[in-house]
Amino acid sequence: MMENLKAKATNYVPESISFSEGYLWGLIKPDLGYIMMADWDKAKAIIEKLIADGRNIERVEMGLDGDWRENSMTVWEDGKFMMYDCFNGSKWAEPIIIVYYKDAPSEVYSVWRKEKY
Repeated sequence: MMENLKAKATNYVPESISFSEGYLWGLIKPDLGYIMMADWDKAKAIIEKLIADGRNIERVEMGLDGDWRENSMTVWEDGKFMMYDCFNGSKWAEPIIIVYYKDAPSEVYSVWRKEKY
């Protein structure tokens, strides 16, 4: 899983939309039949892999892209993990981590799993 680790974006700025915009967007988007659930184990594995590869991480934030302002937090800083404790899933807001480096542009990774509802 971690051998082919590839960031989905660099220097990405996550979005935040209002509750009503998210609700309306959810009404017009086709039903996928699942919720994107934040996967803390996947996020932690990515961070550990980047550290093992010698990447110079400053901090890592995890949250829902589309609801970032209300549902994101720092999950790694100063060599310490902090358990993700924000809203866990969404039909429309993708769970991601943003890895901020001391010496390189930030990188974004998807960190979710499908959960049927």
